[in-house]
Amino acid sequence: MSTEKRELKSPPSIDGAEVAQEMIRFWIADNTDHVSLRVGDAADPATEPTMWGFILGDIAKHVTDAFKDLHPDGPEKEDIIKEIVTGFLNRIQFGPKSPGEVTKVGD
Repeated sequence: MSTEKRELKSPPSIDGAEVAQEMIRFWIADNTDHVSLRVGDAADPATEPTMWGFILGDIAKHVTDAFKDLHPDGPEKEDIIKEIVTGFLNRIQFGPKSPGEVTKVGD
């Protein structure tokens, strides 16, 4: 059994930032989701769900850009983002209620 953990490094662009906080960490271990979330840190709890929507949208755009960079002759960005949105909506509508483990992190 392998015990390798393929952890990502923090983006170099946050070096030197006065304030930086990790909002989400998503692992797949033994084919199961494991998630740590910084939930509840928004100044206004009424706007936090919208903030998470923006975060998920930004992640989708970054994945699209990275995928296109890795596969320049592959699908167009518009098609990639459509597939991501389709997968997202299918998972929200038809996927398991809450797959894996979630840890909520606060300061």
